[in-house]
Amino acid sequence: MTDRGESRKITLKELAAMTGGRVCGDENIVLSNVAPVDKALPGELTFLSGAKNYAAHLESAKTTRAAALIAPEDAPELPLPSLRLKNPYMGLVKALQFFFPEDKPDYLIHPAAFVSEDADVAKDAIIGPMAVVEAGAVVGSGARICAQAFVGRGAHVGDNTLVHPGARILHGCEVGANCIIHANAVIGSDGFGFTLDNGVHVKVPQVGNVVVEDNVEIGACVTIDRATMETTRIGEGSKIDNMVHIAHNVQIGKKCIIVAQVGISGSTILEDYVTLAGQVGTVGHVKVGKGTTVAARGVVTGDVEPGSFVSGFPIKPHSEERKILAALRKLPDLLKKVRDLEKQLETKE
Repeated sequence: MTDRGESRKITLKELAAMTGGRVCGDENIVLSNVAPVDKALPGELTFLSGAKNYAAHLESAKTTRAAALIAPEDAPELPLPSLRLKNPYMGLVKALQFFFPEDKPDYLIHPAAFVSEDADVAKDAIIGPMAVVEAGAVVGSGARICAQAFVGRGAHVGDNTLVHPGARILHGCEVGANCIIHANAVIGSDGFGFTLDNGVHVKVPQVGNVVVEDNVEIGACVTIDRATMETTRIGEGSKIDNMVHIAHNVQIGKKCIIVAQVGISGSTILEDYVTLAGQVGTVGHVKVGKGTTVAARGVVTGDVEPGSFVSGFPIKPHSEERKILAALRKLPDLLKKVRDLEKQLETKE
């Protein structure tokens, strides 16, 4: 973990007040850090998750050197004081926020930054070294544009949004409030549009933009193409993992989850609460219905009904795909049996 170079302390009682949890055991125990269950030291807080390795974590809790732990509400009796929560991960979030507060620089606009005289930058916004904010751009209150980031002409960055080093928000694109744009993401690159004329691929001008609504997080090296004429849109509260490509004219609904290395082709529509697992791909001009999950490496080749759980290439109901995979594992034995039967028939003939 990162060493903040400072000592922060909190009692289990105070942490319970922050999280809305309840304490089992000594509520006045003082905690100085949070660490994994197998690496925690005396005086530190650790975490007992409700994930698949819950049983292993439970065994580790019996031997951990930690002073206290965060546990699910229904966890069995534990050998050390605990903070019980319905969602223990929220306890971990609060603890990490307390022990590892965000570092902020001691400047607002760094002397090495370039900010156009025609840009509208809030008085409390932070612009890092070598960052560029072009003419007509708007940077909202509490926003932070880190080193070497770029905000193009007429672009908009909302209040309290964090743009990490090297990220690019190109001309005319809009990012809402309370967003996080990670390093080297590009918002507003040209859509991949060409027409073949006399054997030559002629570029179709991409004159639309990208709109990222509030509370969106965009991972490192994500590329989101501007629309050909209108808007590529990322809905409120959606979370996009690293190395995802979103093509021109795509419409992503609210609170979607897009996992690493997904590729979404042009004019695809994802309705609200859609999850695309790692390396999922879509063809263009398809609609994925609300609440659908596409399992890892699935390929969406047609419209998907709301509430579906699909996988495979081409996608099909996940239960059907599992049966197919199970049958494929039996294929070598089946081929051997067929060969044996062929030999028996040949012998008889």
